[in-house]
Amino acid sequence: MLESYVTPLLMSYVNKYIKNLKPSDLQLSLWGGDVVLSKLELKLDVLEQELKLPFTFLSGHIHELRIHVPWTKLGSEAVVITINTMECILKLKDGVQDDHESGSSSTSRSASESSKTLAKPRRLQQATPSDPDLPPGYVQSLIRRVVNNVNIVVNNLILKYVEDDIVLSVNITSAECYTADEFWDRAFMDVTAPDLVLRKVINFSDCTVCLDKRNASGKIEFYQDPLLYKCSFRTRLHFTYDNINAKIPAVIKIQTLVESLKLSITDQQLPMLIRVMELALALYYGEIGAGQEDEREEASGHARDSIHTIPGLEGDAEAQAMAGQYPSPNLYLPGQEGDQGWVSWAWSFVPAIVGAEDEEGEEGFYQQMEGGGSLSGPQQHTPKDPVVSIGFYCTKASVTFKVTELQTESSYYSPQKVKSREVLCLEQQGITIEVLMMGEPFFDCQIGIVGVRALCLKGIMGVRDFEENMNRREEEAVFFTCGESLNSKGMTYLTNSLFDYRSPENNGVRAEVILDANNHKETYTELAGMQRFGAFYMDYLYTTENSSTKVCVGQQDVTATTAVKEGPAPAVRETAVKRLVVGPLDLRLDSSAVHRLVKMLACAAEHEYQPYAKPAPDPVVEPRAPASQEEVLALEEFVPTRLTCLTLLEVTVTLNMAEFNLLHTLLPVIMGEKAPPCPAAVAVFQPVRPLPALRFQVDRVNVEHSVPMYGPELTSTVASLSQPSDNLLYLCYTHCYLKVFGFQAGLTCLDGTGSFPPLTPLIPSFSTAFYGKLLQMPQYWAKRSSVPIMECIFELPHLTVQATRPQTLVLQAIVQSWTHSLEDGSSPGVNPALLSHIHAEPGVKSPSPSPTLEASVQNVELKFCRRATLDCAGGTLGAVKVCARTPVHSCTGLTHHRPPPPGSSDGVKEKLVPLFQGPSDTRELHQRRWLNEIRKPESLLAPDLLTFSLQIPRHEDDCRNSGAVLLVSVQGASVNVDPVFCTWLLHQPQKGCSRQQQAQAPGVVPMVMPITKRREDEGSVGSTPLARQLSNQASDYASSPVKTKTVTEPRPLSLPRKVVPSSTEAWTTSEEHMKEVIAHVWDAVKRLTLQLEVQSCCVFLPNDSLPSPSTIICGDIPGTVRSWYHNQATMPGTLVVCLPQITVLSAGHKYMEPLQELPFLVSRPILEEGDAFPWTVTLSHFSVYTLLGQQRSLGLLEPMGWTSTLAVTSHRPQAAGPDARHAFIVCLHVDLEPLLIKASNPQVQLLYELYLSWCSTWARLEKRGILRQTSTIPDASAGPAPSSPVRSSAGTAPPDTSTCSPSADFGSPTEGDSAQGGEDSLFSDTVTLEQKTSSIGGTSGKVSLWMQWMLSKVTVKLFAPDPDANNAEICVVSEAEDLSASVDVQDVYTKIKCKVGSFNMDQYRTSNNLNPEHQGNTLSQRPRATLFIQSNTFYPEQHSLSRATLFIQSNTLYPEQHSLS
Repeated sequence: MLESYVTPLLMSYVNKYIKNLKPSDLQLSLWGGDVVLSKLELKLDVLEQELKLPFTFLSGHIHELRIHVPWTKLGSEAVVITINTMECILKLKDGVQDDHESGSSSTSRSASESSKTLAKPRRLQQATPSDPDLPPGYVQSLIRRVVNNVNIVVNNLILKYVEDDIVLSVNITSAECYTADEFWDRAFMDVTAPDLVLRKVINFSDCTVCLDKRNASGKIEFYQDPLLYKCSFRTRLHFTYDNINAKIPAVIKIQTLVESLKLSITDQQLPMLIRVMELALALYYGEIGAGQEDEREEASGHARDSIHTIPGLEGDAEAQAMAGQYPSPNLYLPGQEGDQGWVSWAWSFVPAIVGAEDEEGEEGFYQQMEGGGSLSGPQQHTPKDPVVSIGFYCTKASVTFKVTELQTESSYYSPQKVKSREVLCLEQQGITIEVLMMGEPFFDCQIGIVGVRALCLKGIMGVRDFEENMNRREEEAVFFTCGESLNSKGMTYLTNSLFDYRSPENNGVRAEVILDANNHKETYTELAGMQRFGAFYMDYLYTTENSSTKVCVGQQDVTATTAVKEGPAPAVRETAVKRLVVGPLDLRLDSSAVHRLVKMLACAAEHEYQPYAKPAPDPVVEPRAPASQEEVLALEEFVPTRLTCLTLLEVTVTLNMAEFNLLHTLLPVIMGEKAPPCPAAVAVFQPVRPLPALRFQVDRVNVEHSVPMYGPELTSTVASLSQPSDNLLYLCYTHCYLKVFGFQAGLTCLDGTGSFPPLTPLIPSFSTAFYGKLLQMPQYWAKRSSVPIMECIFELPHLTVQATRPQTLVLQAIVQSWTHSLEDGSSPGVNPALLSHIHAEPGVKSPSPSPTLEASVQNVELKFCRRATLDCAGGTLGAVKVCARTPVHSCTGLTHHRPPPPGSSDGVKEKLVPLFQGPSDTRELHQRRWLNEIRKPESLLAPDLLTFSLQIPRHEDDCRNSGAVLLVSVQGASVNVDPVFCTWLLHQPQKGCSRQQQAQAPGVVPMVMPITKRREDEGSVGSTPLARQLSNQASDYASSPVKTKTVTEPRPLSLPRKVVPSSTEAWTTSEEHMKEVIAHVWDAVKRLTLQLEVQSCCVFLPNDSLPSPSTIICGDIPGTVRSWYHNQATMPGTLVVCLPQITVLSAGHKYMEPLQELPFLVSRPILEEGDAFPWTVTLSHFSVYTLLGQQRSLGLLEPMGWTSTLAVTSHRPQAAGPDARHAFIVCLHVDLEPLLIKASNPQVQLLYELYLSWCSTWARLEKRGILRQTSTIPDASAGPAPSSPVRSSAGTAPPDTSTCSPSADFGSPTEGDSAQGGEDSLFSDTVTLEQKTSSIGGTSGKVSLWMQWMLSKVTVKLFAPDPDANNAEICVVSEAEDLSASVDVQDVYTKIKCKVGSFNMDQYRTSNNLNPEHQGNTLSQRPRATLFIQSNTFYPEQHSLSRATLFIQSNTLYPEQHSLS
C-alpha cells in the first residue's frame, strides 16, 4: 500500500524537529488522512545545529500542526502541512566571544548524536512494509510527485531576538508554499520531458518587524513604531534538471519581489538598529561565532556527499532564509580567514532547499528494497555542483526617520505616551540584488538601484520648516537625488528575472548562465550596469581556478603552496574584483537637510553598547625558515589579490547659506560631550529667497583599492627572504589610486522659483590624482629600514582660483552662516547688494563690474615616504601667477576702479594686470640696465618655482639617528603691488535695504527670523537647541512688522557665537609663551641640516595701474614694466624694490641638489645637538630704484648685501628638575657691504605719494574692520587678551651678586669702572664668534641674546635743483665710515653699544652738462666726527638702574690754500 511508503517519509520530518511524539499515534492519524497535533515543543538542539550560528534558542513551540494526506488522490492532489502559531525566541550564546568553539563543538556532537538516533527508527520502520503488488518504478515516480507537490502553510509565525535592552521581533501573518505551472498559477505538477522544470511559489502576507527597548526587568515600557508594518512579498523558485532521473537540479533560481517596502526608524530605535547591524557584521567577519575549521570542512563535505536526492520542498520555508544570507556582496574581505566557513555555511542550505538532506538514504532504501537487496553504503562519487541564483527585487522602498516626543495626558495619573514626528525620508526605486554561484569556485553578486532621493518632512528641533501650513513645494524638500525614476527608466531592474515576462524561463527556454570570469567582465561592464539601473551598480566577482582546468572546491591559502604534501597540488588562482558605480547625483546641503542628518548622527551616538569583539592584538613576529626557490617562483607567478573599483559620475554638491543654525546643540553630543540645556524659544522659519549657495561639481572620480587576499601569510613569507624582488615587495602593499576629473566650484543662488541660475565659477575645471600604498604587517619589516612603510604621491597639473571682492564676501557670509549663529538659531543674513553679483533679478540693472583676482598654480608634485626610522617628503611647485582682470571702458580707456564719464555707454573690455609671477628671471633686475637691454621671454622650460626635500627622524631620542635635513630652492619672483589690488580689496557694495523695508517689500522675506516659544513636547534627547538669546538688533525687533508673541523680559544684546566652541585654556604670560615657542623651535632646528636658496624677488610699486600690453606674454611683470618704460609716455611713477638673494647653509654642509630621491644621505650628518650651527646666512643684490616717466630711472639704494653668522647653543641646568627649561644662547654677527643711498626731489615726491596712498588704504581697511579680524562676525566667546609682551623679569629671576653678567662685552667698563677710556679701549674686541658663544652662560633657564652689526661705509647723496642758477643742481653727500653696533640681552641686564668711526658731509654744485653724480665745486669743508654710544640697563629685584655713556670726538681740518674739486 502507498501508506507504507508515504507515512515513514512524513514522519521522518515531523519527528526530527518535534519532541515527545509517539510514532504509533502519529502513524494511525496519518492513515486516517488528517492529523492534528497541539502544543508541540521543538527540539532546540536540532534547530541550533541546522542554523549553524552562535545563537541559542530560549524557547520554541508550535501551537497547532495539521497534516492532510489525500490517500485516494495522491497522484492529483497535494499533501497540505499547516502550522498555526509558531514562536521561537533566540539570544546570543553566553560568552560566545570567548568559548564559542567549545560550545559549538558540544552542540554539534549532541545534535549529530540525536540525528543518528532519529535515523535508526525511521530506517527500521521503512524496512518493514512491503507490497509486491506495486511495481518499483511506480513507487519512485509517485513519491517524487508527492514530494514535489507538498503545500506548506504557516499562520502567525513569530521570531524574537533579545539582547541587553533590545527586543527584535518578526511576525508573519501567513506564509504559503505551493507548486505552480508555467504561468505561476497554483497547479499539481511534475518534472516531465522536455522541459524538466519544477516551479514553486511562496507568498508571505503581512510581515511586521518591531524593534523595542526593554527595561532592567525585561518589560517594554513604550512600544515604538514598527520598523516594517504589514509588508507582503512573493517568492518564485525555479528548478531545472539535466534529465528526468537527475537527483538534484542543475540550476536553482530563488527570487523574491516586493512591491512596496516601507521602513520606519525612530531616534530611539536607531542605536538599537545599528547594534543589530554590528552583530551581523561581527558574524560576517568571523569576530564572533567562528567555529572550528574541521567542523566547517565537515559541513562542506557533508553538503556534497549528501546531495543524492529526489527534489522536494522540505526546506521551502528555509529557502527564504538562504535568500537573506547574501545581502552584501563583500563575502571575501581583506584579512578575514573565516570566509570559507561562510561559503560552506551558506552552501550547506542548498540540500535543504532542494530537499536533499535526508533523501539519500530513502532513495537508496527504495532502490534496494525494490531490488530485493539490502542497504548499501554511501556512494563514492561526488556530483556536480548546481548553479544557484538568488534574487531580491523591490519596486519602491522608503526609509523614514522619526523623532519621538513624550506626551502626558491631562490627568496626573495618566500614563505617558510616545508620539513620533517624521523628519526625513529616503526613497528608492527599482532595487535589485542578484547572487549567482556554483559551489565555492564561482560567486557573483550584483546590486543595482534605479533611482534614489531624500527629502525633508515636517519640522526639526522646533523649527517648522516643512509643516503643512508652509505651502512649500515638494521640490524644495528634496535635497538628494540620484539616477532616474521608474517612469522614465522602465522595468529594467527586473530584466531576465522570474518576474520578467520576457525572461527565458517564462518563455520555455533554458537560460544561459555565464560562469567564466573573462566573459562575465566583458558582458557586465560599468556602462551596461548604468544603462540597466542608473543610480547605483555594484558587481562583486570571486573565482578560483587551477592549472589543470578542473573545478576547484574551496579556497586555498598562500601558505598552502609552501606546505609539504605527499603529492603535488594544483596551483589555485583566486581573484576577487568589486566594481561600484554611482550615477549622476545631486546633493543640496541646506539648513533643513544638515540639521536632520546631524540629528541622526547625534541619535546614533547616544548608546552605551560595548563592542562585540575587542581589537585583535598585533601578531607576534616569529622567526621562520626562508622560503624555498619553488615557493618563491610560485609567488612570483601569481598572488591572489582583491581589487575594488569605485566610480562616481557627475557629482554635484550644493552648500546653501544657513537659513537657521542650531548645530551648537547637536555637535557636542556627537563629540561625546554633555548636551546643552533646552532653549525657551527658537526662530520662526521663513524661507529666504534668493539664497546664496556654494556649488561643487565633479565630472568623474575613480578610486582603485588593491590588497593581497592573505596579507599576513604573504608578508611573513616575503619577509623571510634576504633580498625579495620588487614584484614581491609590490604585492605586500595595499595600493590606493584616486583620480578626479573636471572638478570645479562656484557661486550660485536659489531663486524664488526653486531653480539655480548658471554657475559663477570660482575654481574653473581642473583634474588631480593621488596614489598611496601601505605596507602589510609592518612589524615583520622592523629590522629593514630600507623598506618603505607608507608612500603617498599627489599631482596637480593646474589649478586656478578667481573671484571678485563681492564674491568673496558672499562666500564669507556662507561660511559664517554655518560656523556662527545667533543664539535663537537665526542666520545673520547677507547684504542683498552682494547677491546682485551672482544673481541678476529680472528688470534690475546689474551693478558696475569690479576687478577679478585670478591666481593659478601649475605642476604641483608632492611625495611623502615613511620608513622605520625616517619620515621623508619632497616635491615641486612649477609656477604661481596672480593677476587682476580689470574692466576698462572701451572709449576712454579708464579702468572701472575709477568712475567712468557720465553718460558713457560704450562697451566694457578687460585689461590684464599681473600682480605676481613666479618663477621669473630676476638675476639682472637689481641693476637698472636691464631696462635698456633685450630681455628674453619667459621660457616654458623654466625651473620650478619651489623645490624641496625634507627628511625627519622618527625617533629623535635615539642618538644613533642623524638629525633632520631640509633642502629648499626658491626661484625668483616678481610682484606688482598695483593699485587695482587695493580697489579689489576696498570694494564696498551698496548698502542694502533694512529689514523693515524687506519685510514691507512684496515678495521679499527677511533674512532674520522672528522669535517664537518652543513647544514643551519636543524635548527629545539630542534635539534641544541652546538657551534662548536674542538678537542684537533690538531696534529691528521693536519696529518689525512681523507680529510675534510678546516677551516681557528685557532683551539683552547678543553676538553670534561659534558653533564649535574652542577650549578656554588659561593664558600664560607672553614671556612664558615666547619661551615655549623658542623651545619648540629649538627642538626642530637643533640637529637640522639646512640648505636654503631663495633667488631675488623684485617688487614693483606703481602709483597707478600698469595693465599688461597685448604684445606681452600673459603675466610677465618685468616685460610689462619694460614695455611701459619704453613705449608709454605717461608711465606712472614706480618704486622698484629688489629683495636680496638669500642663501643659508649649516656648518660643514656641502651643496646638494634640492630635489633628491627619498630617502637620501648627506655628507656630514648631524649627530649631536647644536652641531648644525653656526649657520652662514648670505644676502646679496639688494637694491631700490625708481622709474619715472620719459624713460628716466634713478637709484635710491645701490646693490648691496651682507653676510651673517648665526650660532645657537642650549643646555639644561643640572640643579633644576627634569621639567626645567633649556637655557638658550643666541649669537648673531652681521657684516654689511658699503651702503649707498641716493635721493632727489622726484623720488621723494613719488615716495610721498605712495606713502599717502597706502596710508589712506590702510586707514580704510581698519575702518571697515578687514584688518582687525578675519571674520566679520565677532567672537563672543573670546577670552581675555594676552598681556603685553614687554614684561619685566623682576621678581622672577634669582638675585645676582655681580653688577654685570659674565656675558658682558669684553673690555667694557662695569658699574664701578672709570668711563674715561678712549676709542681703542671701548672697541678693541678681537675675540672670535666661537669663543664668544662658549663664554656666554646661563643658569636660570632664560634666553640670552647677543647681536653685532658691522658696516664699513654709508653714503647718502641728496640731489636738488639750485634755486640760484638755472640748469644746475645741488648735491649733498654724507658719509659715515666704520660703523658698528651690538646688543647684549641677558637675564638681569640689557646692553646696547654703537660706534661711528668717521662722519663727513660735503656739498657740491653740478651743471646741467655734467653727470649729477660727479663732484663739482666744493661749497663746504670736510669735518670728521667720531661717535660712541653705550647704554647699559640692569634689572635687579627691587629697583632698576640704567647707564648711558656718550662720546663725541670731532676733528675739523681748515687748509690754508687748498680746495677740493
